[in-house]
Amino acid sequence: SLPAAAAFMPSATTQMSITDKLTVCEAHQSTRRSILAKTGATLASLATIAVTTTPPAFADLADGNALPEGAQQFKRLVNLKADLPSVIKRVSDSASDIDRKEWENLSDFMRRVYKGGDDMKAFSKNGIYDPVKKKKAEEDYKLLQKLAQAGDVPISKEDGAKLGEVLKKAYIVLDDFFDLLNDVPDL
Repeated sequence: SLPAAAAFMPSATTQMSITDKLTVCEAHQSTRRSILAKTGATLASLATIAVTTTPPAFADLADGNALPEGAQQFKRLVNLKADLPSVIKRVSDSASDIDRKEWENLSDFMRRVYKGGDDMKAFSKNGIYDPVKKKKAEEDYKLLQKLAQAGDVPISKEDGAKLGEVLKKAYIVLDDFFDLLNDVPDL
């Protein structure tokens, strides 16, 4: 009879076949390694494709001729605020020199002021998070639009002094709105 330890030992022919073939554990390790290697290579390839084929931005930023919507609104408001002092000066100081064509242009400018209220409204929805400031911004854009509508009366009467007063109030409203956007605390 064979000793107990020898019963579990493989024979010489069995040992040769084991060395020629992989064990079950080695076969699974090899398969897992190859799967992980292939998966890693695939993920790297997909990441490279995703980075190199990124879709263009929604605005024509790549062409350099457009800004995203929020930035456009802010730019229009900044330009409106910058243009108001020269218009106020023109209508207040030399209203008698303004011809019919220029009064029509002033009417167009008041439409621009009104649209500035729309820009303030949209910008305040996404750019102001404090509820108190948001409520004040809502009051400001409504007031600006009312002032723009009120500016039509002096334009139709070609009254530069009254139009100047309306535009000065509009400037104050815009200035107040820009103060609401400031979120840096005073020292």
